[in-house]
Amino acid sequence: MSTVMTTGAGLPLLDFDAKPTPLASTLMLLGGVVGAISFAIVFWMLFTEGHAAFNTSSDVAWGAPIAYYLFFLLASSGLSIIASLDTVFGIKVFYPIAKRCIWLAIITMVTGFTLLALELGHPFRMLWAMPTGLQIKSPMWWMGTLYTIDLILLCIKFYLLHEGDWESKLTHHLSVGSFVVCILAAGTLGLVFGMMAMRPAWYSPVMPMYFILTGFATAGAFMLFVGSFVRRGPGMSEELRYLNDVVLPRLFFVALLAVVAMRFGQILTGLWSNYEGMEAHWRAIGHPLFHVEIWIGFALPLLLMSKAAWRAVPGMQFLASVLFMVGIFSARLELLIVGQEVPLFKGYWAGYTDYWPSFTEWMLVPLGFGMFLFLYGAGDWLLRLAEARAPAAH
Repeated sequence: MSTVMTTGAGLPLLDFDAKPTPLASTLMLLGGVVGAISFAIVFWMLFTEGHAAFNTSSDVAWGAPIAYYLFFLLASSGLSIIASLDTVFGIKVFYPIAKRCIWLAIITMVTGFTLLALELGHPFRMLWAMPTGLQIKSPMWWMGTLYTIDLILLCIKFYLLHEGDWESKLTHHLSVGSFVVCILAAGTLGLVFGMMAMRPAWYSPVMPMYFILTGFATAGAFMLFVGSFVRRGPGMSEELRYLNDVVLPRLFFVALLAVVAMRFGQILTGLWSNYEGMEAHWRAIGHPLFHVEIWIGFALPLLLMSKAAWRAVPGMQFLASVLFMVGIFSARLELLIVGQEVPLFKGYWAGYTDYWPSFTEWMLVPLGFGMFLFLYGAGDWLLRLAEARAPAAH
């Protein structure tokens, strides 16, 4: 009995009869095992201890899962921007990866939402609280609403491309709408932090731009990471080869330079200020996560991507992307911890707040990455992610 679902164009929508590639099988197996074990541990800890399984308190209301949420959602926004370079702006060189980028944007957002839901006590209350509450003056409300709309638009956009509808006005207008919403969503997520005057280490008008820029650089790292696996096949087109060997490494390198420049400005500004609460920046430079961010996440990838010959080597691309993701992941966690070290509505005279993620919070990390690997492997098997419009269509 066939298990093939077809699209309106007669192409298989979900072809379960197709044989998964060794890469897809490995990713699904690895992600499924790691994710299932991690989820079982987290679920048991939450079931037996409740929210006490997290090391949060009245002074540290936002724990590590919020940082994980930031990492995946901002990566999703960046991936949506890269996909839009073809579908919105018509930059032809990016057409071979547009569909793959959209799928990656979807699964990173779903992963981020899942990790946040495990941190919230009753996440399903949002289904009625958000539309009925209408807290339109709250950036957090707008952030949740915009990311929900973004996920819906991404799913519709992916379906249209999956059906082969790359050129219609509907696809173009939908892509434009998705691009605008993803920029607004990432910027509003930055406002959630940047508008908190009671947290001086976060309070900044450039926080939305910092989130958008670092999300774009993270997306570039994701594409280099994925491209290091789906390359060098005998049937690889010259367009995809040029994209993987030249364009994406250059794009990532330029984005990384911009992130380093902005981060350098943030550090200098924070250390120069004597405003009460800004001493958190001085404490940050002694934090181990800060040095992971700067030396492992920024300095080493810059070195690896600094020469054109190195940028074209898949192993260098893989190493640089992994190092950057480790660094930016640490940066998200560092931002969350340092920003809450000075007690709310108090100063350094009250002492600093100590916080480090609990075992349960750390177990959300393999859960998130396991979920991501499983969903990507499943998409590679069932959804023809390598599909692209024909070059002649341009």
